[in-house]
Amino acid sequence: MIKNIRILAVSAAMLLGATTAQAQFGNIVSGIKKAKETVDDVNKKRNGDIEFSRGGTVQGFFRTRTGEFIFDKTHPDGERKGKKVIFKVEKNGDVMYDDGRKVGEVLKDGTVNFHGEQGYLKVQNDGSVVMDGEKVAYINDNGQVYIYDVLIGTAKGLDKKYAALLYLGIYHNKESLAKTKVELAEVKKKQEAEAQRQQELAAQRRAQAAQNTTKSSGNSSSNTQKKVREYTIEKGSARGYVDENGVVYNWAHKKLGQLPKGSSGDITDDVGHRIGSVWSGDIKDSSGNLLCHVTSGGSISVKGSNATVAEVKGNGRIDMSKDSKTLGYCQCNNHVWTAAIIFCNLFKF
Repeated sequence: MIKNIRILAVSAAMLLGATTAQAQFGNIVSGIKKAKETVDDVNKKRNGDIEFSRGGTVQGFFRTRTGEFIFDKTHPDGERKGKKVIFKVEKNGDVMYDDGRKVGEVLKDGTVNFHGEQGYLKVQNDGSVVMDGEKVAYINDNGQVYIYDVLIGTAKGLDKKYAALLYLGIYHNKESLAKTKVELAEVKKKQEAEAQRQQELAAQRRAQAAQNTTKSSGNSSSNTQKKVREYTIEKGSARGYVDENGVVYNWAHKKLGQLPKGSSGDITDDVGHRIGSVWSGDIKDSSGNLLCHVTSGGSISVKGSNATVAEVKGNGRIDMSKDSKTLGYCQCNNHVWTAAIIFCNLFKF
């Protein structure tokens, strides 16, 4: 009996020792990781490393101590295969490639010579970058680089002359900038058109709301019968209304059909024929085929997948999940009605 007790005591001590050792080992590993992170941070500060990004993605860093642009990408072949691409700006302004060739110059007056061309571009005191007499870019004090008024990348803390060398010399030449100018002009045009469209839609919604308020006020003063509240429908260029009873109208207030007043029921056309149904968030066509499912939060999924393909926003707007494309609006505060009208298009807007 005493022998067994001794064996148990020795085993417990061994287990306790193993557990303590594991804990100590874990602390050592954690300490090493922290030390490595600390060393990396110290090295970055010591070297004056400045990250630069393009299109929202970090592409590498500029090492201030050595004047090197060190890219994350590597050489695909040749003697430097697998090694990082590096451009170095010498103290005299010479720009050297990592194969030993001089490929450009950065002068104190803001002139950048590159691609074998003297006076390739000039950086002004206000951060403007001029090429062939035309302002092609702007670099603000936060290191944000705009080419033709569109944000291209960021290198916070980097000398503006070096930022111009990077974004308009290393990343671009005159031919690619000319192509980019056309592409960015088209992007800007689309952005402005969309902003204008949204302003017009907002103005229409305000006007319609004011009109509905006026009608409601007029009716209340002349008629004691309660006015049925209506909500606007917008889908592309089409307009319409749905009232609080679920009656759907076109822009001329011609009845198009009826939605169920409750959470479930039939969906009918203007003469009462059944064109669909709603049951516990499922919207089906007249044959019983599932068109979509709508959750209480406004998420829309389709048959065969629980993934959200579209979403009803708080203001009644339906956006596609894949590309955020807006399908339309229905400000009726009923996700199922909105999905049936806009997403399923049961009333052919």
